[in-house]
Amino acid sequence: MDERLAKLLTEAQRDLVMAPIEKARTLPANAFVSEDWFTLEIERVFGPNWVGVLFDCELTGPGSAMPFVLFGMPLVAVKDHEHTVRVFHNLCPYDGCPVVRHAGHQLDELTVYYHGWRYRLDGRLIDAPFWNGAPDCGPSELNGHDGNLVPIATEVRLGVVFINLDGSAEPIDEWLTPWRKLVDPHYAVDRLVPARDQEGLPLIETRRVESNWKTYQENASINILHEAFTHDLYRKSPEVPRVDTQGEPRFELTLDEKLVAFTHARVDSGNTYDEIRLPSAGHDPAVIPDCGFFTTLFPNINVPLLDSMIKVNLVLPETPGKTVLKHLRFYCPEALDKDNFLEEEQAVQALFDVVHYEDQLAIEAVQQARHSPVWQQHFYAPFWDALHHRFNQLVMVDLEKT
Repeated sequence: MDERLAKLLTEAQRDLVMAPIEKARTLPANAFVSEDWFTLEIERVFGPNWVGVLFDCELTGPGSAMPFVLFGMPLVAVKDHEHTVRVFHNLCPYDGCPVVRHAGHQLDELTVYYHGWRYRLDGRLIDAPFWNGAPDCGPSELNGHDGNLVPIATEVRLGVVFINLDGSAEPIDEWLTPWRKLVDPHYAVDRLVPARDQEGLPLIETRRVESNWKTYQENASINILHEAFTHDLYRKSPEVPRVDTQGEPRFELTLDEKLVAFTHARVDSGNTYDEIRLPSAGHDPAVIPDCGFFTTLFPNINVPLLDSMIKVNLVLPETPGKTVLKHLRFYCPEALDKDNFLEEEQAVQALFDVVHYEDQLAIEAVQQARHSPVWQQHFYAPFWDALHHRFNQLVMVDLEKT
């Protein structure tokens, strides 16, 4: 371990995280409450990886600009007139003022509030009026200074705007390959469109939880056993916990590169979930896929897939103890054309409202308990916790990179 990491955990603690699951322990308590640990994660976990930051449909059309803050950094997403999405550091290099202060639509250029510098939608400086006294001062007259906006590697996939802050991530389609390999045979992901209300606005839900992002993640698409005890929906189901009468698992795990996921056959979960009376999200809108998935793409994307929809969740850390969550469901176009779409979508939302509330009670309680002096590293249940074990190891592997 390098010096910065060694100040946060011991070699013995690190070795327990990386041990086989039968002997392994979780990340230590300060991984969930320490400012120094959080700072190192932003640099070494979120810097080198693809991070989902917003939904493409939040940029409402060509000429849209949306400022946002990530890890304390002012950023701005821009969609140009060719529908290309770019993300920039939202700072004018001359005066440090944010270039875009409010969301904009149908823009042809970006103008800085403070000193009037003007930018193309691709981040190139147009002019810097009066910077040298002349009203038509252009980029070539900045005494060799670069006046362009600083870009961040940006891609759009799955209806999500992804960025790679330090530019070192593998091509995004390589990162997505394990996920695609798992779900593409069953779900027509590229046909799906975001849920929208009667005015055509995307039905994006934003929530905050008083917990570390990892406390949330270990619950969201990773912890299988909690279903039977935390959620009323699952407590009522004869199919949960997901084991047969001999105690054998009725789920399959996938641990592949940055993907951790579990698959459940619909024949084994047909009595658990209420029917959604909308066309399928599978390759044939008339045929429900024969399995569902709960998937996590490390570090901050969770995607459950079930029957008529997939739900994309963005997990955005704010502080060691606060996390912002953004949710959006995607359906096939035929579903949105149905007269009963909004009724069904509202029923799904009502169900998730209950599930989110039940989870939030547990997540925030666990987060608070991580301040206890008697808790350092938990052990795992090997039968259930392989996904959680792998997730923690992915965190540690990144933290060890310098």
